[in-house]
Amino acid sequence: MDALSEAIQRVMEATAPRLVHVASVDQAGERVAFGTGFAFDERHLVCNSQILQQERVLVQLADGRERHARRIGLDPLYFLGFLELEDGEAAWREAAPVDFVPAGELKPGLAVVALGYPMGDQIEVTSGVVSGVDRTVYRPERIPVDGLVVTDAPIHPGNTGGPLLLLDGRVAGINGIPWMHGLGLAVGAPAFTRVIAQILERGEATHPWLGFSGQREVIEPEMVSLLGLPVDRGIAVRMVTENGPGARAGVQPLDLVVRVDDVPAASLGTIRQRLSLYRPGETARLTVLRGGSLLELEFPVEQVPQLRTLQ
Repeated sequence: MDALSEAIQRVMEATAPRLVHVASVDQAGERVAFGTGFAFDERHLVCNSQILQQERVLVQLADGRERHARRIGLDPLYFLGFLELEDGEAAWREAAPVDFVPAGELKPGLAVVALGYPMGDQIEVTSGVVSGVDRTVYRPERIPVDGLVVTDAPIHPGNTGGPLLLLDGRVAGINGIPWMHGLGLAVGAPAFTRVIAQILERGEATHPWLGFSGQREVIEPEMVSLLGLPVDRGIAVRMVTENGPGARAGVQPLDLVVRVDDVPAASLGTIRQRLSLYRPGETARLTVLRGGSLLELEFPVEQVPQLRTLQ
């Protein structure tokens, strides 16, 4: 067996105890939707939210036993559903703990495997490389989805909800959907861990909207030196939505947004991801360059208006 195949086999064997088959069951006891789930701690699981069409959920563990689980949250932006086992000890209590790849460490070109357990009889595996990291993709409703991993490891209904893993066994993301040109999307580990922590804490995750649009712009070195700017690039504001959070904060067209709190505003996605750490109703600090002066704006954190209609 070649070295790559051996590495994939090791990842499969180490992760297999945490893969589960998830099924929604109707009142007649029929399984109406099913797919892959993944246990990310001793009692909680993630799966594709579209599986959870019924309140009653059965989980088949890797050893064949079935357990009841209850829904504890759905995330409509990332199509993720979260479950908690209702009784007994988890079969994966003795399995190796889940280790997520931290922000900034995942790089294009790293080998990955996508695992699934859709039928409850055998593990399905695809392999490839990371094609892109921390990507933003717009849904048909023009809602941005940040923190995605792009991979050429085929992602399909069978492994959606399962883990996307590096060959060292760490979780790079949760398998999402096929995308285009043979590429698939996964919810990156930093985005996933943030979403589940917020759902466990308060029942929903923060998905903020900006109420302004713009594009990245590099500031001339002379201007950076003259004004003593903390960064050399930012987001040049092109349009501000009336009555949106940007307008309420005082953002204006032609402003250059350079920081959100103490984080450089490298992209619109960077700004949204920083705001997502807050609760709706709280405020963050937005630093803008306007007419040669740096201004500190109090930015109100608000949920995407269409969020509750997505699912």
